[in-house]
Amino acid sequence: MKIRMLPWSGLSASAVLLAAGAAFSGGATTSNNMLVDYVQATRHLSAYPAGGGLTTYLHDPAAIHGLANLSHFAPPDPCFPLANAWNLTVEFDQRYGVTSTFVFDVLLTVMSDLQCHATIASTSGAPALIVTITPTK
Repeated sequence: MKIRMLPWSGLSASAVLLAAGAAFSGGATTSNNMLVDYVQATRHLSAYPAGGGLTTYLHDPAAIHGLANLSHFAPPDPCFPLANAWNLTVEFDQRYGVTSTFVFDVLLTVMSDLQCHATIASTSGAPALIVTITPTK
């Protein structure tokens, strides 16, 4: 049963991502970012996109939280357990139809402290609204 749910989850996430991309097609960008700061009170995430300058994103609880590919991480990478916890939270939210905003806030805070990476799709603006976010290596 769990195996059958994963492809449907991926298709659902893809459909939402396509819809979100269509809705924000004017200025949507995707980049791999090194996270450097997260302020839980404002949900502002500061990061350095690959080859770019410091960018501030707004983490909306409605953002799509993608599953990290854990095969790209290897211990003793301090970001590996965080990516694993992220995946467990995404799967929990999918299974029970909830949004674990506080858990994602805590994970983003610690990921920023350790300068972990994430792929972020966002709209243009200041701060840029996060459409999707997925931990990466």
